[in-house]
Amino acid sequence: MTRPPLRNRTVFLLVLGASLAVALLPVIWPQLDIAVAAYFLQAAPPINPAKWLWVELVNEYVPDIFRSLALLSIAGWIVISLLRRSRRAGIALAFVGIALTLGPGFSTWAVKEHTLRARPFDVVQFGGDRQFTPALTQAQQCSDNCAFTSGHVACGFFFVSLMLLDPRRRWRWIAGGLVAGALVSVARMSVGAHWLSDALWALPITLLASGLVWVVLSYVYKYGQPPGKV
Repeated sequence: MTRPPLRNRTVFLLVLGASLAVALLPVIWPQLDIAVAAYFLQAAPPINPAKWLWVELVNEYVPDIFRSLALLSIAGWIVISLLRRSRRAGIALAFVGIALTLGPGFSTWAVKEHTLRARPFDVVQFGGDRQFTPALTQAQQCSDNCAFTSGHVACGFFFVSLMLLDPRRRWRWIAGGLVAGALVSVARMSVGAHWLSDALWALPITLLASGLVWVVLSYVYKYGQPPGKV
């Protein structure tokens, strides 16, 4: 007897739960943050991605690319809604635009403003003048654009959220999003801009924001009076 396939919502919750469990590791063992940062910020690391071209491109352009994607998606959603065209396309554009804005955009900014955590290159262990604070600990070691959590990495992990739009290909989105997030994490940590925990917590924060957007959009388009044809 074959087991019934897992529902997409169940898979999403499993991924969210697993991401929270992994993100808690450097909270329980803060020395993980120090150890990973020490590898990249040592004088001559055995592998030093900081000067690789793709790393420089990721560090420089990822936020601008995803901001543009969010704006274009919201604009497309508005146009499709006004013209009363494809409902499916409208939902997809609304989800991408709003979830990107709420997750990698607003949520990461709000957490940064609350935790005020110093970046690795600013702490005394690596030549700075500020104190290291563990993840999830409110600090006063930063005044603007702080470390926790990474908006860059949240953009990479956002691709995992697209499993909500495309359940048939959910495992591809999950795998692709995890790879994208991991690559962006390496890019950010290699230049001392983020701790390991900054990168790991970007995933559950992004998933929570995306899940909220998906629940609201699903309710509106099913029970409300959304623009466009039903």
